[in-house]
Amino acid sequence: MPSKTSWINKEVIIQSLRNVGWVGIVYFIGLLFSLPVDIIGKLSSEDHSIPIAIYDNLFKMQYPIQIGLMLVAPVILSLFLFRYLHVKQAADFIHSLPLTRKKLFVHFTVTGFGILIVPIVLNTGIMLSLYSFTDLQQFIDVQDIFVWCGITILMTTLLFTAATFVAMVTGLTAVHGALTYILLLLPAGMFLLVCFSLKNLLFGFPEDYFFNIQIEEYSPIIKAVYLENEIPDGMNIILFIAVTIVFYVLSYLLYKTRKVESASQAIVYPVLRPIFKYGVTFCFMLVGGMYFNGVYQELGWTLFGYFIGALIGYYIAEMVLQKHWRVFRHWKGFAGFTLVISLIGMLIQFDLFQYERKIPELAEVEKVHISPSYYTLTGNTENPIKDLFIKDPDTIQKVLDLHKEIVHKQDRTFTDRDREQVFFYYKMRDGSKLARNYLIDMEEFESHYASLYEMKEFKETTNQIFAVDSGSVDKLSIYADMGGKQQISITDPTQINEAINLLKEETYNESYEDRDKASRYHVELLLSENQWVHVGIKNNYETFLSWLQDNGYLKDIEITSADIDWMYVIDLVKYRDRFYNVIDEQQAALELKKEGKGVEISDATHMEEIMNELVYNSISNNYMVIIKYKSHGYVEIRGVEADDAPPFLRDKLNN
Repeated sequence: MPSKTSWINKEVIIQSLRNVGWVGIVYFIGLLFSLPVDIIGKLSSEDHSIPIAIYDNLFKMQYPIQIGLMLVAPVILSLFLFRYLHVKQAADFIHSLPLTRKKLFVHFTVTGFGILIVPIVLNTGIMLSLYSFTDLQQFIDVQDIFVWCGITILMTTLLFTAATFVAMVTGLTAVHGALTYILLLLPAGMFLLVCFSLKNLLFGFPEDYFFNIQIEEYSPIIKAVYLENEIPDGMNIILFIAVTIVFYVLSYLLYKTRKVESASQAIVYPVLRPIFKYGVTFCFMLVGGMYFNGVYQELGWTLFGYFIGALIGYYIAEMVLQKHWRVFRHWKGFAGFTLVISLIGMLIQFDLFQYERKIPELAEVEKVHISPSYYTLTGNTENPIKDLFIKDPDTIQKVLDLHKEIVHKQDRTFTDRDREQVFFYYKMRDGSKLARNYLIDMEEFESHYASLYEMKEFKETTNQIFAVDSGSVDKLSIYADMGGKQQISITDPTQINEAINLLKEETYNESYEDRDKASRYHVELLLSENQWVHVGIKNNYETFLSWLQDNGYLKDIEITSADIDWMYVIDLVKYRDRFYNVIDEQQAALELKKEGKGVEISDATHMEEIMNELVYNSISNNYMVIIKYKSHGYVEIRGVEADDAPPFLRDKLNN
């Protein structure tokens, strides 16, 4: 009876362990000190005055070490495990063994998986023992340990299979390591760079919105970096498992067809060389454009950045492929690339895809959000307003009218300091979404924005006071915005309810013209969930101010001319150039005062008139007001709009 030959070749496994077993040992020791040893140290600490820092999310413990090991160990392991593919003599020797390529591939990869997984499983076992025999169970649940184990195994095997895939593509170890991280970061990096370039080419493209809400979804490395704060959900886990399987299968298929003599070649497969070359060129082009645009913010320099970046990238890729620097005669490929990119750029620039002019019709819109920034919609988790979308058809139409006017004027200037951001986010009835972001001079769209600003639903979705239920308010505090007086607090439920109702009424009645007026006082509402809501009280809030007066609160916080040490006004029309690109606006203003470039206001009545017209923006308005209060040693700077300036002030400054 013929003897059966074992499918497992112990010699190959032993030789692999001799070469790369140290990676598993380092990984085990690193994890051991990151988790079990750290846990023992915290549990045995005699200083009970300091809270024990053991978290439900175990990735938070010694986080930099854990993530560093997770991102480096699998790639290092693959580099050493498959180095034989990149050295001609070693490749000849390994492939001369009486083993099929399938067996070789399985032996090396399974050995790699074992070296990575065994340290994780051993540390998991140690933590389970600690959970059973110590007080660890007071701080975490047993499933937290298994979640840590599963996610760590998943991420390390994903990185290992990605590095293995790259090992089959290249014949150089240095390129193997670099290409692995490039491959894993490429989707996110390309997404970032393309978004930045589209911002410069397409009017209204919301690059910050796309980058900040989606970038982590495009790279396993970025997802791993975020493990401290967010464990991947079920969909991400399924996706990572699928990607791992795809990398493994592709690696096997490439290994079966890989030629032994391809060792020492940067890119083994000829079909991939153009992809590598023009991919590197494209990435360098985008980086060059982003850099020069960020530094100079001019179209000419941006185009120069695209060109010089592409040129550098093209010849770096050629030098890597040719393995020498004398590649400058290969200019035809670069010329073709430049021509194709120029044509694509022209198609985008002239908006042949109708991106810039696309504005939905009222019948298509289910609801819309408008704010100064995407962050209001996606990032401000402390906002008490739960529904930030406008649903009223009349108000939606006002939003569309403003949007149409912005697109019609197509003002592309975005460097002026007095520009404001406007972010539109539509949810359509067919389930699609449309997002746009513009940097505009609001004065050019004042009539359209004013009609929207005074709509009831717009105010309800943009002012936090409308999200407040008086029954959930524990305390109401009022303090002066300027002057440094102490605040007063109200805890009586009846007065709190009256104050909130008055504040809502005043907000409804506020006109567009008063939106930029400086708040004379501020109201802070402490909600039951330990959340704060802030409301500014302007001079035209007469009903609320009368309520404060009637209840005897106003006298304790009121700021009058008697609280002012001195007031100085500068005509910025004459001296605006002194404030361009200054870091310390206050210092520049005080220098103008020292030079006598304005007028000092000493009359109490005149001071009161100016204080009633103050706005926060001190640079873009005609008049800058410097106020020194008696109660503290520093000065405050405000502005006054030209139309609101009292006649006496214009007379003083014109003389």
